[in-house]
Amino acid sequence: MALPINLTMLTSSNTIVSKNGANLKVNDGVVVKPDVYATNGIIHVLDSVILPALDIVETAVTNGAFKTLVTAIRAAGLEATLKGTGPFTVFAPTDAAFNKLPPGTVADLLKPENKDKLVRILQYHVLSGRVSSADINGMTLPVQVNTVANVQVIVDKNGNAIKVNGATVTTIDVSNTNGLIHVIDQVLLPPTDIVQTATDQKFTTLVTAITAADLVTALKGTGPFTVFAPNDAAFNKLPDGVVADLVKPENKATLS
Repeated sequence: MALPINLTMLTSSNTIVSKNGANLKVNDGVVVKPDVYATNGIIHVLDSVILPALDIVETAVTNGAFKTLVTAIRAAGLEATLKGTGPFTVFAPTDAAFNKLPPGTVADLLKPENKDKLVRILQYHVLSGRVSSADINGMTLPVQVNTVANVQVIVDKNGNAIKVNGATVTTIDVSNTNGLIHVIDQVLLPPTDIVQTATDQKFTTLVTAITAADLVTALKGTGPFTVFAPNDAAFNKLPDGVVADLVKPENKATLS
């Protein structure tokens, strides 16, 4: 049979049978001795006790290292989706990974008015289908893979470590009833246009000038563009009053 498959146990819970290289796995247990025949069936010997299989969200909740991720999933209204049949592959940032973001970033993302942005970020961590480490090892790397946000991530290897957009996969192939989790040490941020990136990076004066020069639409276009972007400190080096004069409507041509 084609693996992985879900098997229904006597308790009506689901158990995942999969392969990792030459090893046959049942949930996270490895079959160390298959096909021990009895008068009324077959025994497969495992190296660990099978615990009831969980879906992606339940796994994240139970683990305890993904409190921020679970909070974000719920705030984004994605819990029902990630508890669905899938299958999905999730690159899951730990709480420590979220703590690497600039102070206040997570709190801002969890605000109701930022729900769309939060959804896009979380979807950037999700692939359709089960993509195991063995699948990745069989690819010609680096490779661009589509996320459910319809934006690509770059999967590569550095030695034995799998990398996703520069984030290191610290734990591979955590099996769930509806997919796989690969644990990562950084939050993946989807690419944005030049204006949005400048806004997110707090280039306040530059964004004000772009807006005053009526260049927002152009710099949100397909491009591609290369921008040499002065930060606020650079603008502050100009003589007093220069920036205020430049952003006046009558000086639009000069500013552009």
